[in-house]
Amino acid sequence: MHHPAAHGAPATGNELRLVFWELTARCNLTCKHCRAEAQDHFVKGELSTQEVLRVARDIREAGDPILILTGGEPLVRTDIYDIARHCSGLFTRVAMATNGTLVDDAVAKQIADSGVQRVSVSLDGATAATHDAFRGLPGSFEATLRGFDALRRAAVSVQVNVTASRSNAAEIEDILKLALARGADAFHVFVLVPVGCGAELSEDVRLTPAEMESVLRWLFDKSLELRGRLHIKATCAPQYYRIMREVSRERGLTLENQGHGMQAMTRGCLAGSAVCFISRTGDVQPCGYLPLCVGNVRKTKFGDIWKEAEVFQALRDPGKLKGKCHACGYRKVCAGCRARSFADTTDFLGEDPDCAFVPGNEKQSADGKRLKLAQLIF
Repeated sequence: MHHPAAHGAPATGNELRLVFWELTARCNLTCKHCRAEAQDHFVKGELSTQEVLRVARDIREAGDPILILTGGEPLVRTDIYDIARHCSGLFTRVAMATNGTLVDDAVAKQIADSGVQRVSVSLDGATAATHDAFRGLPGSFEATLRGFDALRRAAVSVQVNVTASRSNAAEIEDILKLALARGADAFHVFVLVPVGCGAELSEDVRLTPAEMESVLRWLFDKSLELRGRLHIKATCAPQYYRIMREVSRERGLTLENQGHGMQAMTRGCLAGSAVCFISRTGDVQPCGYLPLCVGNVRKTKFGDIWKEAEVFQALRDPGKLKGKCHACGYRKVCAGCRARSFADTTDFLGEDPDCAFVPGNEKQSADGKRLKLAQLIF
């Protein structure tokens, strides 16, 4: 299939790399941590098919990002394959995020035929008891695994997403083993952000800063151990990029950045600087967890919003960060989670409340064995 700009434009400081597009808030599950506060019924205001196709073209004029079709549950839209096919004709890389429970062999084939290159499925437990409790539907664990297997039979690349919390931290290694055994290509650990339904979860469910550090250090160890077999990445945990440097320094390794393509490794929080989110009603936000509307694609062309939004301009300047994030020597590679800062203080430039690092402990990475660490950015 021809992609108009498969090689892309030269990189810029604010190159659009990733767009998460919430096509619907409808979903068949009731997950405890859902960002979207998804509903089991149609909610007025969703972009129509024709609006989606038009906005897709507008996004393509602004760049060639990885486009992730998400929800809610995107598979509940009857036009999802038309949308996916249209987007696959415009963008070099298109992915879909699903809970996996609605995927059977027929659905998997339609996803493959529509040009979607990767599907992420969510596993929040290594057992049915843990996963189903998190997802709000008995039987969802087995249904997700059936969907996973159907996607692999259709030769669709599968990514496993895990939302880490105290409820499942003890099972994350077993989830990783499960992902490997079933043929996943990528394993991404999301750290719970207290927005949407997640804001209702008690403090004792969220990882403490020290626990988050422990999980992220373990994850980086696994990325080294399994490089070449499984792409491993932390999401909504910008501290991971500091930890990568700390551990590499301790072991005499030098990180070699890769800034482009499916295996790009960039930096921590990219909200508003390389990443953005479009809601089901067309609102544009820095990310799905940072509920600051900077414009609406029904009223303004996407490219104009991306270039001109004041919130995006602020997020592109690490010098505007406040508190210990401003003082931190890692601010350009981490930047702190802007969504957690906003959830905690309503200041999206404030310090990350879940970061355990104390500025002043930074050291330069030692020269040593060169190691290329390529991580998928979706």
